Amino acid sequence: MALPPEKASELKQIIRQQLTRMDVHGRIREVLAETIREELGPEHQQLSAEDLMKALRRRGIIDDVMKELTFVTVSNF
Repeated sequence: MALPPEKASELKQIIRQQLTRMDVHGRIREVLAETIREELGPEHQQLSAEDLMKALRRRGIIDDVMKELTFVTVSNF
């Protein structure tokens, strides 16, 4: 099911507002810095997207975001 462009734009804006309210970007930065410090030695300062996702899952951040995002069904598309 494809959304009309104006509805897709509205949905993106709602998600951005929710992520900002929850300070998801700040929390991701904290996890990234902590993961690099704790799990990677000074000689290995590269972290893959998969490593970051695992760290976010371990710390419950992904679950927190999904719980906060409430999706409602709108039948007038």
